[in-house]
This record gives sequence, C-alpha cells and structure tokens, in this order.
Amino acid sequence: MKKLVIKIWFFFLFSLGAFAQKEPLLLPNPDFAEVSEGLFPLENISIFVPKNASEDILFAIGELKSVILERTGKYPKTASVSPKATFQYKIKETGHELPEVSEMNGTSEREWYQLRINSGKIQVEANTSTGLFYAIQTIRQLAQGYGKNAKLPLITIKDKPKIGYRGIMMDFSHGGLLSVDEIKKQIDFLAKWKTNQYYFYNEVSIELDGFPSLGYKTGYSKRDISEIIAYGKQRHMDVIPFLNLYGHLHELLRNEKYADLSIGHYGHELDPRNQKVNELLTNWITQYTRLFKSPFIHVGFDETWETKRIADDVDMKISSEKLWLQQLDFVQAELKKQGKTVMTWTDMNNYYPEIIGKIPRDVIPVIWEYKPDTVEINRYLNPVLAEKRKFLIQPAVSGWGHIYPDADYTYTNIDLCLKAGIKNKTLGFINSVWTDPVEPFVRPSWLFMAYGSIGAWQGTSADKQKFASDYASLAFPKVADEMKSAFEYLQKSNEDLDKGLGRNTNGMPRGTIIESWSNPFLPYYLSNTAKHLTDFKNARKNSEEAQSALISALEKCDKNDAPFINSLLVSARLMHYNATRFLWAKTVCDRWNDSMLKKKKNDFVVYDITYLCHGLLIDMMDENGALKSAYEQSWNSEYKPYRLNTILGRFDVEHALWQKLHLKVNDYRIQNSPDHIATKPFEELFKPDF
Repeated sequence: MKKLVIKIWFFFLFSLGAFAQKEPLLLPNPDFAEVSEGLFPLENISIFVPKNASEDILFAIGELKSVILERTGKYPKTASVSPKATFQYKIKETGHELPEVSEMNGTSEREWYQLRINSGKIQVEANTSTGLFYAIQTIRQLAQGYGKNAKLPLITIKDKPKIGYRGIMMDFSHGGLLSVDEIKKQIDFLAKWKTNQYYFYNEVSIELDGFPSLGYKTGYSKRDISEIIAYGKQRHMDVIPFLNLYGHLHELLRNEKYADLSIGHYGHELDPRNQKVNELLTNWITQYTRLFKSPFIHVGFDETWETKRIADDVDMKISSEKLWLQQLDFVQAELKKQGKTVMTWTDMNNYYPEIIGKIPRDVIPVIWEYKPDTVEINRYLNPVLAEKRKFLIQPAVSGWGHIYPDADYTYTNIDLCLKAGIKNKTLGFINSVWTDPVEPFVRPSWLFMAYGSIGAWQGTSADKQKFASDYASLAFPKVADEMKSAFEYLQKSNEDLDKGLGRNTNGMPRGTIIESWSNPFLPYYLSNTAKHLTDFKNARKNSEEAQSALISALEKCDKNDAPFINSLLVSARLMHYNATRFLWAKTVCDRWNDSMLKKKKNDFVVYDITYLCHGLLIDMMDENGALKSAYEQSWNSEYKPYRLNTILGRFDVEHALWQKLHLKVNDYRIQNSPDHIATKPFEELFKPDF
C-alpha cells in the first residue's frame, strides 16, 4: 500500500508542475519512484574507476560517460579516490551478466537496482553489473537539457522486471539480411529498454562447416555470429539461436544434394523417416551449440504441415503426430547432451490436440499468436496451462504485411499476449519481427519493438494512445516534435491504405503488401479504387504530412539518427506511391473516357496523360525512378546485398508498365489526326499491362 501511495504522490507532484525542469519521463516505468525538489547538474558528476574493475563494470561506466558527453559536450571528471567521486556504485555479486536457466523459478534479483540522486551525489546499488547497467540506462532517460543546462532530477528509484526473460526475435531468413552493424544498432537500441534476450532466427543463413554452398556470400560467418554474441553480452543481452530443425528448410532442400531429405521433392520439411536427416541434424547441432554460448536454444518445429499430409494424402497408417514427437525427442536429446535448455513452438496442437502432454518435460513450450484476439491466444495457451507447463509467450510486430506496421493491430496483439502472460506467470515474453515479403524495412518496427520490451519489464502495456509521443521524446530528443508528428501520420497513412487495399488486407499477416504492386488498370482494381477514392486520397495526404515531418527532422537530427529517419521517409514515400498508382490509373481512364466517349471531343486529353514534362504517366515514371534510388540507398544502410535485386526488379517492372503505356498513347496519337475521337474506353483500347 505504501508503494502505491508514493507512486500517486510521484505523479501528483508532476501534475502540480512542482519543478522548473521537465517532468521525468521513464520507459519502462520503475517499480518505485520518489521525486524531491531540485536538480543535479551533469557537469558535476565525477567518477572513480578502480584499476581492478571488471570488463562489465568498465563497460557500464563507459555508458555513463557517453551519456554525460552527449548531454554536456564534455568528458566527465575523474575522481582520484572513491570517496571523492560524486557517482558512487555498489555491486553485491560478480558475474551473472546474462539470463540464466536458474531464473526460471521466478525469484531472481539479478537485474534489481536502486538509484538515488540527491543534491550532492548519485548512488547506485545493484546485485550485479546488470543492475548497474540498467540504472545507467535510467539515468540516460532522466537527463534533461544540453551543455551547462544538462541536469538530472533528484529522485530515488527501486526497480526490477516483472518478467525475467524479455526478448526480441529477429528474422534472419525470409527478407533482407541485416548487416552486422545494423544488428549492433538494434542491440544498443533494445538495451535502452532493458531487453535481455535477442533471438537470432535462422534457417540456413549462418555458414556452417561442410556446407559451403549454403549462405555463400549472402549469410553470416561464424566470426560474424561470435562478434554479435560478444556485443550482446556487453549490453547484458543473451544472443539465442532460434533455429528450424524440422520445417521451413526449403533453402536447404531445394538443393539437389539434399532434396531427398525432404517430404516431397524440393519441399520445406525434413523427413523424420530418413536416417540421413538425423545425421545432418547431429552435425548442425554440434556446430550451433559450439557457436552460441547461450544455455537456451529454440528449435522451431512449427507449421510442419507436410508431415501432416503424409498421413492425410499418402498413407493413413502413418501417424504424423508420432513422427513429429519422434523428431523432437531426438533433437532434444542431442541438445541435452550439449547442456542446452530447449524451447519449441506449440502451434501443432492445432492438428494434434493431445500433443502438449506428450512433449518432453524438459522442453519449454512457446506460445505464438500474432492476432489481436484473446480467443486465438487462449486456443494455444489453455492446453499448456492444462498440462501445468511453464511457458513463454510470443506476439509479433505486424510489419511483414505492410510497408509500415499496422500500429493498432500490433499494439493490441502485444497487449493481449502480455496480459495473458502476466496472469498465468509466463517465464518470458518474446516479441517477433518477421520479414516475409522482403520489401518492408525493419526500422519502422523499432517503435513497436520498444513497446513490447517496455511492457515486459513493467508488467503492463504502455499507453498506446501516447506511446509514440513518449517514445519520440526519449529516442529522438533533438527532433521529438517532428518525430511525434511523423509517427502519427505514418500510422494514419497505413490505416487508410489498409482500407483501400481490402481484398487481402483482412487476412493478416499478408496485409496491403500483396496488392501494392498489382496492375491498377485491371477491372477489379479500377472498381476498387472507385469505391475507395477517399481512402487513397487520405493515405496520400497523411503520407505527405509524415514526409514533411521527417524531412524537417533530417535537417536538425543527430547525424547518427539520419539513416534511420531516412528509412522511415522512404517508407512514407512508398505508401504515397502505392496510393498514387491506383488513383492515377483511375484518373487516366476517367480523363480519356470522359473526353472521348462522353463529350466526343479530344479536349487536350493526350496532353494531360502523356505530356513529356508533367503528364500523369510521366509522374509515375519520375517518382518510381526516384524511389528506386532512395530505396536502394536505404536498403544498403540496413541490409546485406542479398535479395536487393529481387526488390529493385519490382521497380523496373513497374516503370515498364507506365513507360509502355506512354508509348502506346503517343503512338495512337501519331497514327491518328489531332481531332480524332476514340470509340473505346482507355483500358480496353490500350490494355495496360506489365
């Protein structure tokens, strides 16, 4: 009760505007906080670091120094002895930098910290260096102003997470493959929100000894992975292998050398009946477990529909459920030899209702559900609860179905999964980022990655109505207003496109991306555009507002944020272009048909459509070409080259549509007299196609 009273008093003080400085905004919200009057100048911080300080302590102190440098423009003072330092810290235990298997009992205090800032000192107490690191991340958020005006509020905070394992699963198989530098930026970003696990989803994107053709010049070397693991450890983030050791292996099985290991030639799943499969998996398991130091490993085992079809379509005597369990038993036994704790997805409960009770007790079920639907979540959760199994829960950022993530869909999915997880004492919370359609950048998902991480720490979701605004204030302090506006209009533009491209939109996860490059002159799309004129126009208006805000942000942002903001700008332009291509197709047809068929006069129609400087068709070619260049630049700032040409090809084919149409209309004009009146509709006469 005392804690609740203090929290209420904390926010009451803020509401009275008791302090001259800005009200402290903290995400995640701390477990306990009490504010006093006054401010502590950052330039008054002095630090003493003993010569025998461990690497993890040195790294945490280095983070504090970077905060002071960013805010004051100066390096902090060095104290000659510990008692003279204004920054004091006390760590109770050495080691324990990363999440451990023992923490599954839910009683761990490894990440607990206490931060006291008074008029003369900053004091941190923590059980481990992890708590010290998180206390400094809190100081980063508390910092206000720049130069001599850089200050901290006087405050006492005691904090620890509500969920022990808080992770992000990043897809390194379906879309573009992030550069190692971009992965490091993600880890830095996630550390600010106190994330402690980074799941590296891999099908065949990591180079393995004995498999030289897999991932050749496209994927990640073992040296890359070791570098990423070490980088994560410094920031108290465990890099966990998230493999697929059963299904989703088409990139392997499409090779002739391995095709006979699949169910169905060139399929997607390994065939458990083939002994060579386990020989291959034994090899992979040995290599992966030597590479990844984490005590945890996720083995996938989701969506093994082809195994189900063996029984349904080939031989009813086969028990596909037994094959699935047989394969999991084998994989789990091999990984246990390597000292690994295994996780697996539970969606096959959909096909085999009793399967949860048959999964080895040492295997941790992971419940994934990406819809904002409690009924769907409970459909997977209830069988796990009935078996009294410890579990993790996994929502997703719905960015793979749209150019820009579906915000409310994502927020609600995360909210419901978090609520279900907290209620039923989940071990952990994993937020997924998938890249199936390849085209959308991952950077627009960062906002929602932070949202999930923050909720997992504090045990309740942030206020989604004001989250983007709060996030912008903390993540982009120099251009907070511009970024607040950008996030608002990006969300609105996506919502409008969502209404306009409706046939596949409601069947998430695919969303609007399926239709965005379709032929806009087809009868279905011309009719659909007529029904959704307002939606497409609003998508353009909101995108234009987002672009204006982002362009303004680029003019005065921190230079390190410029590539990130530019990726959002390219995404906004892509949404604008998608709406435009449908509107322009209808406008071209309407302009021609109204003049030629209704008015029976040429009425400058060809000039409107094909004028070499400002015709409607030229508009599309100009913007398509400019977008292609901007898109390529943003891709190269985020990804490896793999799959770039696949996406750039879409721009090339798109350009051909408008270029061919431009030539057809001009040729028609050349072949007929200036006062010629056409007798067929535009779409019938010119048959626009790629």
